[in-house]
Amino acid sequence: MNVHPTVKYTALMMKPGSPILYMITAAAVLIAILFKVPTLYLVAKPLLMVTLLIYFLSASKGYPGWRMLVVFALVFSWGGDVFLMLDDMFVAGLASFLVAHIFYIIAYQKTGAATGKIKPFELVAFALYGIALMWILYPGLGGMFVPVAAYAVVLLTMGVWAHKRRGATAIASFKYVSAGVILFVISDSLIAINKFAFEVPAERLLVMSTYITAQFLIIQGLLEHKKA
Repeated sequence: MNVHPTVKYTALMMKPGSPILYMITAAAVLIAILFKVPTLYLVAKPLLMVTLLIYFLSASKGYPGWRMLVVFALVFSWGGDVFLMLDDMFVAGLASFLVAHIFYIIAYQKTGAATGKIKPFELVAFALYGIALMWILYPGLGGMFVPVAAYAVVLLTMGVWAHKRRGATAIASFKYVSAGVILFVISDSLIAINKFAFEVPAERLLVMSTYITAQFLIIQGLLEHKKA
């Protein structure tokens, strides 16, 4: 019995080794935000990192030890997603994402950053961005200055380490991860600005769209890693 090519393609895309489950979950999150469907959002958002983890585990079989670092980064990202959905759990969400960034930093170290090179202007750009962000946030931080400043340092360090992979990994891997990290920085900055400085129009949609894309690009980039 012949199977229609469309059916074969659909079956292939639905396998755990495909990112389609993550894409469906991401679409559900964005639809929930756009059309104000809170129940769908509450169900779909916690599944984002679950489906991305399933994809990564399936696509990275046989990879070396740094594979588990990425697994932990996704697990703690999931924790951050869940905590930020709960009332009065912002600090817990911040801490969970901070740990996720640390695992990503170590993963970047093991996939090129140890021997790669970062351009001086990139270091300056990350430093200036951090200073400008904290200057915007400072008046509204109050007792949150230290944890937010610590988080900003770790987040921007992740950006630096991602860019330090240049020349020591495949070009595709470097570009995907670097782009993903920049989007991650933008996403987290929007959360902070909206919470501590001023209201950002369409903040939830902007935050989730950049975050969803950021995590996928980072994972896809790490899957593309090959020593240069």
